[in-house]
Amino acid sequence: MLAWKASCADLLHDFARAAFLFSPNPTVQEYVINNHVQADKDAAERLIAKWLLPEGTLETERSRLMASLVTTLWKEWGEFCNHTGGYEKEYMWIAACDGKTPPHLWHSYFSGHTKVLQKLACRVCSKVLGIGSAERSWKKFKGNLSAERSKLSPKKA
Repeated sequence: MLAWKASCADLLHDFARAAFLFSPNPTVQEYVINNHVQADKDAAERLIAKWLLPEGTLETERSRLMASLVTTLWKEWGEFCNHTGGYEKEYMWIAACDGKTPPHLWHSYFSGHTKVLQKLACRVCSKVLGIGSAERSWKKFKGNLSAERSKLSPKKA
């Protein structure tokens, strides 16, 4: 948690900012509530525009729909942070602390009553954000593209 606190001000990528914003971990949540900045809101709103607005909508319809989605998201986020409106069950927050339930699965299980928050949080929180996580994720492919293999002729490969 201390690493997050030290680096959260330096988060520049929209995914990282939004993942921090939608984390169900109570410690992270408390920090976000106390230190929430406009850049976090802007990042989430850019992701709404990117993922949740239908392609090919007219500009007037697009701005009306965007305003509706943004209003809904921040209402649902307020309920999420305050543990109200469907988030009041204690077992939800126990699962958030157990270290076994990744945030995207937590939102998949417990944010089903929301219209916007679940879609956005599941997509954002399932992304690999840190370099260590990315390296572990791609480690299994390392053998496929090794230096030795690239020197092999097609017959030996």
